[in-house]
Amino acid sequence: MAHLGLSTNSLSCVPTAPRLGEIAVRESHVLLLILCSLTSLLLAVVAGLLAALYYLPGLAEFFLAFGVTLQSLRPLHTTFASAFIFLGAIAVVYDFLLAEVRSWSLASSRLFRAQMVFWGLAGLGALVSLPFGITSGREYIGFHPLISVFILAGWGCFTTIFYSRVWRGYWERPVYVHMWAIGILYFIFTFVEAHAYLLPQVEPWPIVDLQLQWKSCGTIVGAFNLLVYGALLYIGERISGDANYAQSRKAFALFGIGLLNSFTNYAHHTYHLPQSHLIKWIAFVVSMLEIIILVIVVVDIAGMAKSHIGRKQFDSAEHFLRLSKYWSGGLLLIAIAISIPPLNALVHGTHAIMAHAMGSEIAIDGYILFGTFAMLLGAAYRRCPEAREILSGEFSRRSIAIMNLALLVLVAFLFCSGAAVGIARFTQVPLPTWTNVTPSVLVASGGFLALALAALSLKWISLIVSRDCRQHLARR
Repeated sequence: MAHLGLSTNSLSCVPTAPRLGEIAVRESHVLLLILCSLTSLLLAVVAGLLAALYYLPGLAEFFLAFGVTLQSLRPLHTTFASAFIFLGAIAVVYDFLLAEVRSWSLASSRLFRAQMVFWGLAGLGALVSLPFGITSGREYIGFHPLISVFILAGWGCFTTIFYSRVWRGYWERPVYVHMWAIGILYFIFTFVEAHAYLLPQVEPWPIVDLQLQWKSCGTIVGAFNLLVYGALLYIGERISGDANYAQSRKAFALFGIGLLNSFTNYAHHTYHLPQSHLIKWIAFVVSMLEIIILVIVVVDIAGMAKSHIGRKQFDSAEHFLRLSKYWSGGLLLIAIAISIPPLNALVHGTHAIMAHAMGSEIAIDGYILFGTFAMLLGAAYRRCPEAREILSGEFSRRSIAIMNLALLVLVAFLFCSGAAVGIARFTQVPLPTWTNVTPSVLVASGGFLALALAALSLKWISLIVSRDCRQHLARR
């Protein structure tokens, strides 16, 4: 393959010279989105670590003296954690869109530039405003509604680009294209719905407000699940070179049940509100079906990665997919426990829910995205001598091991602690004394997890921004 040299502004939206060809556009778009995704993860990690330190009374008083409150840290954490997942999945979508492109129009380049500008302004606005307490007070959309306008504008640009590329021959496309197509529209719908509290017909009615808020929050999660599931199937096809799996019954079953769950899983968040018990049990059954099918698909794709890459040497992409396989199975058991409506009544509002949310977001969505990033970066920089060491060297191996162990301790302890609190609350007995160490365990395990995530992200960011490595960008 011919060597491609990029200008010093290799992450710009438009190639700086015609000779670079459309491949330069592909690399610049995908690398920029991965860079933004990892940067969002770093911001989420910092905010999450500070929020964990807030659990220690002495440090909480210290933070309060500087005007830093838990109410300002939590929306920072959730906002940029969500941005990490969405931007990471969208990077995979662009890799697909540009994989076989023969003409990337000036209009598409301008839309991409506008998309990134809108999202950049939204991220900067959230980063600046939330620490000062300028917040909506909502879950997942804690930022000021004006920031939402920029987010929606960026999604409008992205939606236009996506559908303009895939509408021809849409019904013959692999299932991951359908996942992305539905996930994009579903996010826009649920994101708008989450702002129903601004309507004068909703704001005076607390129960209606809660119903709409938690319904939209649950379905926003369904939207990014569809995007991540599509990324998982895409990486499976890229690794194995076999397009059949993305058209298999298992893949379509994950799409169908995942889409259905996107419409029903909100009931997990509204068990405490007046609603039919039938709705609760439908949400439980559908969610369990989705998780079971997801475990099967992750196992299959991890097997593809293992057989294709081999086990002679450590490979980050294969390792992350294998870890995601184990975590998917383990979290299935937790999901069953906390989703059965009577049991959910015991643990709702405890650290058990937090344990499942953190475990799912990091060990399933996060690990899948890290595995995808490792594959995409490895393919882009395979001519760079340092890339292999950065992506799958000893540093990455140790960082992933620390990350996984810290996450295991964190999730296991928080789940046990939350379950103990729920049972004690229901039986009206004193809390077990061992639950008193929950803040210390949260800070210690969360701290190691944060450091490992930050270290790995910074190392991979260094690969993207390295001028020496950019000179070795390979045609894929």
